[in-house]
Amino acid sequence: MSNKYKLKSQISENQVEADVANYLGFITPLLSNRYRLISVDEQQTGADKLFDRFSPIYMQFKVSQGLNPKNNIWTHFQNKPLTKIINYRKQNGLTGDPILYFELREKAKNAKEFQHNLLRKLHRPPKQFAMYVAPLTLDLAEYERAFNPKWFYRFFYWNFPPQKMVVIDDTIQQQKIQLGMNPFLRCHISIPPHVNVDTHEHHYSFSKSGGDVAWHGGQTLNDDFRLSSQFARILEHFYANPDYGFSLRQYSAFIRELTFIDPGIFEDLSAKEQYDSNRAFSDIYAFARFLKVEYNIRLLFLTEHS
Repeated sequence: MSNKYKLKSQISENQVEADVANYLGFITPLLSNRYRLISVDEQQTGADKLFDRFSPIYMQFKVSQGLNPKNNIWTHFQNKPLTKIINYRKQNGLTGDPILYFELREKAKNAKEFQHNLLRKLHRPPKQFAMYVAPLTLDLAEYERAFNPKWFYRFFYWNFPPQKMVVIDDTIQQQKIQLGMNPFLRCHISIPPHVNVDTHEHHYSFSKSGGDVAWHGGQTLNDDFRLSSQFARILEHFYANPDYGFSLRQYSAFIRELTFIDPGIFEDLSAKEQYDSNRAFSDIYAFARFLKVEYNIRLLFLTEHS
């Protein structure tokens, strides 16, 4: 009766968040770079100089767990949802050996909304994007090799050091190549939430290649969900559509109107008070902290610097 078909990850959720957020979100004052990814809850001053136009990116970091589809004897009698994942993938011809999956986050005791539904409300492409991010491996050593690739990769322009921010060129085709081949970004899946839920007992499953993604309310998702591909698409939208995105004023107004946010996190504003960029960023910082503390969602900005 032992669940030998279940394979546990050697990686922690905190490690995935720290590695990915640091890889994408470090701020370095290189004014020659036109676009930057900024971790909002780490930056409080000089906001008006950083943000001429930006696109919010909301990330929920997950740890992938594994299933062995070849060793499922007795699984009908234990961990039934996981057995359903194996059977659904077999019935729909989906690859995966091992099968990787993660479950949605349980609703917090005092939360007004499921984390999944909150992410879905915030996912409004091409203006802003929300996604789950999980590694495409269970093995810690394999994960760390992707973070620190072999020496000859370092000669390629797309392999930026993990301590530096993402450098984004004006030529979108070069950027596609840069991100699309980056070993660390390619070893993560990034799935946007696509339906509302009334329970956390749902799973996404996928192969180690990042393909054959399934949603276990019963749906296969046909797209390239690797983090490298997702960011290439986001950058293309941002580059090709200069009218998309937010200003500080617009985003401050947007988050103040969200119904799932306790308005008490924001400073009181009188009806006659004029717009102030520092106060707007104070709103944004409070919102970023709220997302992190209450829902464990990390907010990044893809910014344009004039």
